[in-house]
Amino acid sequence: MRVMMMAAAMSLGLAGVAAADPMVGVYGNTVKVTYPNGAASQMYIDADGAYAAKAPDGAMAKGTWKVEGGQTCFTQVDPAPPAGMAPNCSPTVERKAGDSWDVPGPNGMVLKVSIEAGR
Repeated sequence: MRVMMMAAAMSLGLAGVAAADPMVGVYGNTVKVTYPNGAASQMYIDADGAYAAKAPDGAMAKGTWKVEGGQTCFTQVDPAPPAGMAPNCSPTVERKAGDSWDVPGPNGMVLKVSIEAGR
């Protein structure tokens, strides 16, 4: 499974805009995405607008993120995504360590997302 797909699923379901920075609860923590087969990916989101993601097979990806117009969008930059691939965006929701939720994944699967304290 491509790392970019994980980022799309992850857009953290982050929706519910806080007065300050709605992403503050993920900085310094690990966002974990668990697939139905038990495989897991990790995502590390930094306050400077960068992220790094590790797929279940160990493949790494890096990119940028931003919150704009009530949406959190992730854009993969390394490795370069396929031509024409748009940023992955979803409504912005404030989350913090200890939170967990389900998100729809590809092909109708349900992904489990959680924020674990620390990296």
